[in-house]
Amino acid sequence: MKIKGNLTVQILIGVVLGAIVGSVARGHDLSALSSTGKMIIHWVKLVAGPFLFFSILTALMQVSISWFQGARLILVAGFNAACALAISILLTQTLLSGQVNAAAILAGDNDVPVVMKPEVGSIGFEAWLKSFQPVSLFEPFVRNEILLIALLALILGIAVRVTFQAEQPEVLRAWSRGSERMRELLAKILHWITLLIPFAVFAVLSGAIAQYGFGIFATLAPFVFAVLLGFLLQVFVVYGFWIAVVARMRPAQFWRESKQTILYAFGVNSSLASLPHTLNSLRRMKVSETSSSLGAGVGTNLNNDGILLYEAMAVYFTAIVLGIPMDMPQMLGAALVCIVAAMGITGIPEAGFISLTVVIGLLKLPTELLPLLLSIDWMIARFRSAVNVTSDMTLSIALDAVSGQRGWREESPASSK
Repeated sequence: MKIKGNLTVQILIGVVLGAIVGSVARGHDLSALSSTGKMIIHWVKLVAGPFLFFSILTALMQVSISWFQGARLILVAGFNAACALAISILLTQTLLSGQVNAAAILAGDNDVPVVMKPEVGSIGFEAWLKSFQPVSLFEPFVRNEILLIALLALILGIAVRVTFQAEQPEVLRAWSRGSERMRELLAKILHWITLLIPFAVFAVLSGAIAQYGFGIFATLAPFVFAVLLGFLLQVFVVYGFWIAVVARMRPAQFWRESKQTILYAFGVNSSLASLPHTLNSLRRMKVSETSSSLGAGVGTNLNNDGILLYEAMAVYFTAIVLGIPMDMPQMLGAALVCIVAAMGITGIPEAGFISLTVVIGLLKLPTELLPLLLSIDWMIARFRSAVNVTSDMTLSIALDAVSGQRGWREESPASSK
């Protein structure tokens, strides 16, 4: 098995070595080693904010669609995102709420009640509103306020397009090139940091197992089950509705033409790397090139339902196991943060974990569980990528359907074999 350049294998090695070192050092203090792993997570948050800014800015200046097309894209993608969030809240509250807590994660004992009091307003609606009142344009980057960073990118991108698109297109192209270069630079830095993630997993797991034992893994099992169940509901219920009811496409036709692409995304663990295969599948399904470009091209930055569903469940799960109460307004506020983070973090290794790190940090939830979640993320990430690719194809089909185009209903004999 190839180890060099294979982040998944490296993370698995980090998990195994962390378990070995932690069990050998059982009862010893490895907090210094754990702190080293947490420092790597801090650097992820440090770079992810500017990366999100330039990702959104670049997309706004490069995308070429009409307002009507954009509205339809946002409508369909927004519906899918809302369903993903509803599923995450439903499953978290029904399957996970009250079953685990911080003591269970740390000691494998579900009977010990633990409630951690967060800073007043740290994840509340009032604090969220205050985040839109910075003292300067640089404060959002210093405090890593993702929503405000996204808003600044949105305002700047629209302003540049409105000012230069008609009379000075060369200036718009210069802005776009500069923004894209900055995004590429920050993506490279994030890539370097992700190379250290296997060590972060090793460091934190070593310290956690040395202090608390292997009970930390047993209590993550309900979370993994809930996430995978959420993926199934999103694919077969939500996407199934668009395909069978709205588009009136035979599900057998969809799965026949898309299964290879979905399996490829699962194998390479990347929806972006699967884009050529996604477009080929849509072409075989006779989806128009316009909708394919919007849904699988432009939509790949907006339509990350797999990441969104996982992030939301991870945030709610973190709050539950640490005994931090979240009411519905707080859950919706956290969901909005997840949407923004999922939109901007694409095309880089471990995008789901990086955006989750940003969301957890912004909501001021403790980051101690992040390395533990990463120890199982290598598996969940592949299902996440498969869901994202299925989401892109469904979005493209839905865009054709709502515009009255249904080329797949005139299936050729060749495609029916």
